[in-house]
Amino acid sequence: MPELFETIGRLDFAAFQWLRTHHWAPLDPLMAGLSDIARGGAIWMGLALLIALLHRSRWPAAVQVLLAIALTSLLTDTVAKPFFNRSRPFESYADTRVYSYKPTTRSLPSGHAANATAGAYALTRLAPDARAIFWIVGILVAFSRIYLGVHYPADVIAGALLGFTVAKFVVGGTIWRFREQIR
Repeated sequence: MPELFETIGRLDFAAFQWLRTHHWAPLDPLMAGLSDIARGGAIWMGLALLIALLHRSRWPAAVQVLLAIALTSLLTDTVAKPFFNRSRPFESYADTRVYSYKPTTRSLPSGHAANATAGAYALTRLAPDARAIFWIVGILVAFSRIYLGVHYPADVIAGALLGFTVAKFVVGGTIWRFREQIR
């Protein structure tokens, strides 16, 4: 089993390095900006609250988004990161260039990717017509973490799986019928 983890680690680092060779400096401000506004799930919570303020009948669905983000953050930061205790790329490889701030938490799973997936999934229930936008932003936020040099691809994948699982649990089989949709 240790050989399997070593192989996965080597493949993960190779994928990280390959993605980093395709760095394009004009994207730096966009990726750093996306990463900044998504810290702690802020963008997803803000969107949920904004939609709920504009459409008062959607408050119950907005609460689900907030719960999905809160539970995802709690599990990521207090359970998963300490359990896996994985170093970040710039901690393991001194020559890794970081294009934003250097987080002090552990690397696996990516909290940004977990919250982005949980937020995108839960927000699609709150505002289904905007689902493409939510998922595009979520994918960009998750990718930004690799692009900026603070996460390996496996961290992002693990975070996305965690966020999806938590959001699916929180939202469950709920199907919201909003007053403005009922005719």
